[in-house]
Order: sequence, then structure tokens, then C-alpha cells
Amino acid sequence: MATKGYKIDFTSNTLVMNYKFHSASQEYGTPENKLVKEILSDFPTLIVVVKAGREVKTTNKNKRLTYENMEKHISAYENSAELLDVFETVKALSKTAASPYKYVTDWFVAQFPDYKKAPVFKDEKLTVPPVKVPDIREYKIKKAA
Repeated sequence: MATKGYKIDFTSNTLVMNYKFHSASQEYGTPENKLVKEILSDFPTLIVVVKAGREVKTTNKNKRLTYENMEKHISAYENSAELLDVFETVKALSKTAASPYKYVTDWFVAQFPDYKKAPVFKDEKLTVPPVKVPDIREYKIKKAA
């Protein structure tokens, strides 16, 4: 019944609809509109509840990991000029990938595996050697238009 976009819950006296079914039922003359009218005429005390889209159950591990934030993180290192050059190269190489952002974040996470933690300075210097740029052939390539 959930695949139809609605469910009648008699225990709580509600008509539960997903947002797509609800938006379709708001257009006059659609099958969804006619069905909701029939249900509400048969059971006039039902309360209509609209559910949002699917619930996100897992957090996005790359939340707030934008190119700008990556650059800010990289600029904290003493060898930031070298690292920013590699970062720009990775961004340029990513243009051919089907998901450029994934390509860049994969490199960034490999380069800075502890980027979420506060950096530890040794002798007031923060350095990290650049890691190898990922092979673009291991990623899906954009289809030619």
C-alpha cells in the first residue's frame, strides 16, 4: 500500500500521504484527487498528514567539505604553495570525471586523513608531503555530449 503513495491508519484516524502523492492530489481531476475525495467522503473525520521525502539516516561524511574549505585547510601548512599547486592540478584533472567533486575529495582525504582533527604543530611548523594524485582512469568519465 505504501507504493501507492498513501496509507489509511484507522488507529490514529489519519490519511498519510507522501509528498508526491499529495501534490498530485492537489490538481483537480487527477486520479489521486478523485481517490482522496472518495476516501474523505467515506471517512470525513480522517486527518490528512503529508510525509516529506525519504529520511536521511546516515550523515554526510563530507558535509561542509567544500573546495573553499579545502583551500583554507591546505593554506595552514608551511608548504601550502606546493600543496595548493597539487590541489589545482587535481581540480583540473577532475573535470573529465563523471563526479569531479568525488575525485577531488578522494585526493583530499588521502592527502589529509586527519583533516577533521586539530592540527599538531612541531617546532611551530605544520608540513605534510604531497601524496600521489589519483589515477583518473579509475573513475567514471563524463560521456561526450
